[in-house]
Amino acid sequence: MQRKGRERVDGTVIVVACTDPRVTPEEFLGMDSSSKATVVRTAGGRVHAAMSTLLVLSAVGNLGKKGVIMVVHHTDCGLQTADEEAIREALRGGVDAEAGKILDGVRFGAFVSPDESVKEDVGILKESPFFKGMQILGFVQDTETGLLKEVVGAD
Repeated sequence: MQRKGRERVDGTVIVVACTDPRVTPEEFLGMDSSSKATVVRTAGGRVHAAMSTLLVLSAVGNLGKKGVIMVVHHTDCGLQTADEEAIREALRGGVDAEAGKILDGVRFGAFVSPDESVKEDVGILKESPFFKGMQILGFVQDTETGLLKEVVGAD
């Protein structure tokens, strides 16, 4: 499906980050209207929720041969204190039992440690055959200071 002329020879940067408004990739990367980075936001910045977007970007050639994916999680995340089953139960409370079955097996991405969740998500991307040759990095942003800490660097 790759379209001729769509692939960027210089690569591109994809940032997978949390929907939390305290996490601002545009700011910490110094992005402006001329920036060639794409920001994909999901709850907790978890890559399983971003996977369809990342795969589409790969299929249409926008990742390039020198592409970089940055996974950015953060401190004090709501998913850090969440529980997968508690999320399911809260959602099931508003629908009938049959409709609630759609939630069985849905992964919401709850975690305990942002360092560990970043390592897990970077591992998922590195193991995928769809992102081979790309640089995949992992960071945790401290929401109090705004500073990024590299958790998983380049190989």
